[in-house]
Amino acid sequence: MAVTEGSRIKNPYYAKQLIDFQGLDLDGGLYPTDIDALIEYHDMEYILVEVKYKNKRVPYSQKLAIQRMIEDFTKAGKRAIALVAEHYESDPRKPVIAANCKVRELYYGEECQWRAPAYDLTVRQAVDSFRNSTATPIPLEGTELI
Repeated sequence: MAVTEGSRIKNPYYAKQLIDFQGLDLDGGLYPTDIDALIEYHDMEYILVEVKYKNKRVPYSQKLAIQRMIEDFTKAGKRAIALVAEHYESDPRKPVIAANCKVRELYYGEECQWRAPAYDLTVRQAVDSFRNSTATPIPLEGTELI
């Protein structure tokens, strides 16, 4: 795997190593999930990011776990958002730059519902918008841009 300039990946060889969750199931079928990115910002905000290839859906149990984490962060008095984004890099040897992925869905703790953004934006743009706003920072599908 080629590492791009500015990457924080220290050892790309080990980054390719799969983590197998076998033996960690609970109740005969509940398995761990993973999250592609978590940003905890100064004990005030949480941003979760899940990236999928093209239009691959987020499995129900993973989406529910992400949703519940956002709600728990919000109940604890933190601002929180989850972003589901997609990439189109078909070559698994090439890195996917998460900041450049297109956000297709988001979940605000204050709203408690999954929504599509009202316009195209990257993960970086969504993070910046969330960080720079105290209200609902990203216009959502079905709302007017002002």
